[in-house]
Amino acid sequence: MNRRGIGGLLACTLLSAACGPTPPPQPPAPVERDLVVLAPDPESGEVGGLTVTTPAGAATLDSANESTTVLRGAAPGAVAVLDDAEIQRVFGQALAVLPPGARHFNFYFETGTDQLTPESKALVTEVIALVKARSAPEVSATGHTDTTGAPATNAALGLQRATVIRDLLIQAGLDSGLIDVVSHGESNLLVPTPDNTAEARNRRVEITVR
Repeated sequence: MNRRGIGGLLACTLLSAACGPTPPPQPPAPVERDLVVLAPDPESGEVGGLTVTTPAGAATLDSANESTTVLRGAAPGAVAVLDDAEIQRVFGQALAVLPPGARHFNFYFETGTDQLTPESKALVTEVIALVKARSAPEVSATGHTDTTGAPATNAALGLQRATVIRDLLIQAGLDSGLIDVVSHGESNLLVPTPDNTAEARNRRVEITVR
């Protein structure tokens, strides 16, 4: 075969490839888009707030069920309110498997002692009921004091108070292995005060149930 014949064969092959069936059009690549919704706390109903920020702009959500759509590389979309049905449609499966949110309780004490105030004693039953309603509960007891007395003494008193609450919960039927006990003494005041200031709201044990 001469060179001309070879050249004609190659040309024919390329032409056949060019003239074959047209492939079907490819679907467009999916657009990466995120939906952000501010939902109320399912237990307390409280609504916080958040700001969604991208390099191109920002959107602030501060009311229940407000939402914004974020397209990669663009500013967040206009804020819109979603109804409950739409939130369930989009997020229902994810919401169904979320663990319950943490609950917080404050037990208050008489000045300089580990004696509970009468009002606080009634909280024990409520905490026990909440723990028993959860499948895998965790409980932490954090002791606090006001600023009367020396810091080292208050650290010990905070631990003593937290231990009192732990023992009450155990006596009411809670497994001791579920409870972590720590003390912050006077270092984490609920109500900021000067040194050597008696403040009832600072004499507390914070119980967190997760």
